[in-house]
Amino acid sequence: MAKRRINHDPNQFVNTDAHRRQLQLAVQMALPTNVHILARNFARSSASSYWLLMLDQPDHSMPRFLTLRIADHTLWLSNHDQLAVTWEAGNFASVRQTLRQRLTPTTLQQYSYYLQPIDIVTLRLVLHLEQHQLIWLVQLSPTIAKAYKNQRLDLHDDFPSAKLLLGNMNNSSLQLVPVKQPAFQARLGQYFGRNLLFSQFTSHQLLRLLPTNQWIRPLLRQLPPTPSLEQQLAAAYGTDFVRIYVEAIRQQAQLQAI
Repeated sequence: MAKRRINHDPNQFVNTDAHRRQLQLAVQMALPTNVHILARNFARSSASSYWLLMLDQPDHSMPRFLTLRIADHTLWLSNHDQLAVTWEAGNFASVRQTLRQRLTPTTLQQYSYYLQPIDIVTLRLVLHLEQHQLIWLVQLSPTIAKAYKNQRLDLHDDFPSAKLLLGNMNNSSLQLVPVKQPAFQARLGQYFGRNLLFSQFTSHQLLRLLPTNQWIRPLLRQLPPTPSLEQQLAAAYGTDFVRIYVEAIRQQAQLQAI
């Protein structure tokens, strides 16, 4: 009798709780003693996972963070601020060994980052706007938008030149307000490259940028509070910038009241 051939799909079990527990254990076992997991999230349809690591500082100075991506395919973003590790889905021993080899003091210093006061207030603004059902969007070039994720998006070249818009979180064609503030847009691109924002494609070549709440909230809890948020934003980005988002919040409140 001929033996029946069984095809094993490595992605078949990537989204099970057991898989995630095994992967988290592998990551934890590979981390240096001064590094711990602050947050993580898993892709729904692939073997990709993202890990927000926090580096303890011996002098108790401002903490440093590192975005770790573990995936079986290349990220579609160029010039992203992440340490990317490729793995064969389900091979936990191999990924643990790879991480131990990669997470050297030199690599940790190269890929880790700390957040300046302006980063803290900017991230707080992103969360504040989301509470009012507002998010940031960028209008991609036709080539990148049409190709979906098969065309790379360069966060240094393509992202800053894209049109930035403030819009409704649930309806991307509603209440789109153009915003021209290069310094702010540059920071959004940086946060996107760190997985502090995640993206969703829409029609009209728009890319929605939504806050990765399960990362930003625990991250901000590690950082000092930011009083006078509006004044700090005005000092960094200008009073016109503040006026635009305050007016957008007001209009959003009016729409919700109808």
